[in-house]
Formats: sequence, C-alpha cells, structure tokens
Amino acid sequence: MNRVESLSQIISFGERREQAYSCLVGGSLESSCEQVVVTKQQLAEVLNKYILGDICTDDLEEWAMFVECRDDIDHATIEDYIYALSNPSVMGEIDKDKIVQMAQLLTDV
Repeated sequence: MNRVESLSQIISFGERREQAYSCLVGGSLESSCEQVVVTKQQLAEVLNKYILGDICTDDLEEWAMFVECRDDIDHATIEDYIYALSNPSVMGEIDKDKIVQMAQLLTDV
C-alpha cells in the first residue's frame, strides 16, 4: 500500500484503515508532494457512518484532526466542517443532531 492509498483508506474509513495507519507510522512509504483531496462527498459519507452508528464520536473527532493536521491532505473545500469537528471544545460537543444538520448543509450546497 502506498501513501496515497493509505491516506485514501483512512479518509474513507476503509477496510484496510488500520494497515494504512501502520504504513504511515512505519515511515516505509515514499514521500511525495502529491496531495489527496477530501471532497464534500467523502465528508458526507463519513458523517453518515457516524449517524448510522458505524463510528463513534471519538472516531469522528480523531478523523477530523488527522485530516486537518496532514500537509498531504487537501481539505480546503470542507475546511470549516473539519475545524468544527476537530475542535469540539471551541465549537461545541459533537452529537447526532449537529452531525445530521451538518450533513444536510452538505447536501443543500
């Protein structure tokens, strides 16, 4: 698994997500300037996983912090959402009602 595949697995909560983290942490991947873009559609899919109970609040917050801190992930189109999800102490705790509203805002745009 290369760096782009690893990032894509993490971004999508893919089946090989744990392996992807290991690849990134292990440092065995090539370094390149290629960025992985997180789309509104991908964010909507992650929010839906939370709404359905497939992932928990901690998973969602950690995911947002991961996306926010990586220089090789372009999240410009969803930057406000990522900030809100990764800073619950500033923006308010994450709960299902807020995430449903957030998902609706994504589909209304």
